[in-house]
Amino acid sequence: MANVAFVHPQVKALLSSYEQISDCLAGEARVKHRREKYLPRPEGNTPDNVTRYQSYLTRAVFYNVAQRTLGGMVGQVFLRDPTIEVPQLLDNVITDATGSGVPLAQLAQQACGFGVSHGRCGLYVDYPSVLAPVDPGADPAAQTEDVAPAATVAQLESGEVRPVLKIVAPSDGINWRVKKRGAKIILSLVVFREDAIVSDDGFETKTIDQWRVLRLDPVTDEYIIEIYRNRNGTKPDETYFPTDATGSRLREIPFTFIGAVNNEPTPGPMPMYDLCSVNIAHYRNSADYEEAVYMLGQPTAWFGGLTEEWVKNVMGGTVALGSRSVIPLPANSSAGLLQVQPNTMAKEAMDQKEAQMLALGAKLVEGSQVQRTATEANIDNVSETSILSTVATNVGAAFKFGLTWAARFAGADENAIEFDLNTEFDLVNLTPEERKTLLAEWQAGGIVTEEYRSNLRRAGIATLDDAAFESTAAAEDAKRMAQATAEAAALHAATGGNDPNNAPPGATNGQG
Repeated sequence: MANVAFVHPQVKALLSSYEQISDCLAGEARVKHRREKYLPRPEGNTPDNVTRYQSYLTRAVFYNVAQRTLGGMVGQVFLRDPTIEVPQLLDNVITDATGSGVPLAQLAQQACGFGVSHGRCGLYVDYPSVLAPVDPGADPAAQTEDVAPAATVAQLESGEVRPVLKIVAPSDGINWRVKKRGAKIILSLVVFREDAIVSDDGFETKTIDQWRVLRLDPVTDEYIIEIYRNRNGTKPDETYFPTDATGSRLREIPFTFIGAVNNEPTPGPMPMYDLCSVNIAHYRNSADYEEAVYMLGQPTAWFGGLTEEWVKNVMGGTVALGSRSVIPLPANSSAGLLQVQPNTMAKEAMDQKEAQMLALGAKLVEGSQVQRTATEANIDNVSETSILSTVATNVGAAFKFGLTWAARFAGADENAIEFDLNTEFDLVNLTPEERKTLLAEWQAGGIVTEEYRSNLRRAGIATLDDAAFESTAAAEDAKRMAQATAEAAALHAATGGNDPNNAPPGATNGQG
């Protein structure tokens, strides 16, 4: 019996780590919802201890360093807009890549987030409006003639029929296989889990797991999509035979993995796992610290040398505290306040983990208070930049791959596609003096125009590339020249043509 939900051993070994990273990035509500998984119960399951654990859990504080760090790192990649060039038929993919309103750049942000945090995700390209469902019990080879015809240009331009891109989360891409075709290694099987709506009453929807199988037919070597809603089903519930714009069957799977090191199917390292682990440990220390603050943080009065007779006859059976009360004490007795010292072990453990998180690349954690040498700062910057640059490059390559497949589905020019993400993260804020020096170097010939403008772009001052700048500058110069000529001609005419100083270029004053 087939088990379409089989999880590849390499993925299975990482599922708990993926879950911890996802929970940590989701924030305090998700972490606390996991209860004992991240915050063990200190005592047994008696009613009193259950109540106490709930209070222990409520008081704990999850300082979400990981989420803020991820946002800062992905933000550096998208500090500058991606370079995107597509044929006109794919313009609607830029504004709505998923068919549900998510722009292409935002989808790339999601992919970068998975790449930086989990070190893995997938990019799948589909053409749902052209796929023709067939009888799941029929022979695939006999169904090729039932494939829907290619879409018309009008359908593509209107968006009625269009390719879509989808990000597959790290834990959803559960299985794959590869095969060798000539000198090239290609995917022959990809399986990922997705949600399927089984009922919708107009207000409430109910979903179940379903498995989408992308595979190459072992006989024809052609691409087939199968949908299973029963993990042990012997036959798929739906089968599709995708085609390109000409109606020809595909011989490759339009899917690619995205990783933190490369885009191979094998899972790679998880860049943020260590940071998330320390973040969770900091949360556990926080629970102990807040418990100590609650139990021992309030001052407690104590008295020594009191007798029962003195308390009953002199103090009236009670001890009145406060600035307006006088406490009569017998000779040789004493009083005081007990309060826990501020530097507890739990607090020290929290401080130590905050320093560890900072060392692991955490952002916005005592950023202005921790002093580092220039060498330490440069080493950290190189390490972080290396991760970001690799992920940005991998995501850019994957999205170019995806857009190329979208062009094949739509019948557009594959060679007109460009997709690159920013990999220059060292945004330099030039001071006015530095800008003057840079300008003087350029005017003196010490640097060429390309170098001058490269520094302006790094500082966020200039945005156009050199070719666009030259074209725009030439057009602006021509416009200014035409305007100056027109103004001079108007002034020359207003003076009766007798003032040679106001004559437009090439004009005479009429006196020969």
